[in-house]
Amino acid sequence: MSEIKIPTSQTEIIEARIIPKSSCYIIEIVYEKSEETTDDRQVAGVDLGVNNLIAVTTNQTGTAPLLIKGRPLKAINTFYNKQRSCLQSQLNSHNKSNSHR
Repeated sequence: MSEIKIPTSQTEIIEARIIPKSSCYIIEIVYEKSEETTDDRQVAGVDLGVNNLIAVTTNQTGTAPLLIKGRPLKAINTFYNKQRSCLQSQLNSHNKSNSHR
């Protein structure tokens, strides 16, 4: 719809987006690219979470998946927050802003 020509190395362009910024415009060109796959690629999947801190699996044969529990760390954090809250409430009752504890 415009006479503006933007040189690209891709022939199968799906979409062109013009995004206004505060002092300029950004032009995004969307295109499909075929993925070159080979069977000897080594791929690992990592999932970070709270109850399970980390879960790792891979496509290599002979490598066992890794699962690290996050509940003990979560319990330590909860205990710390409770202790801090209790000490903070004691400071507020004595009209102080900090202490050595």
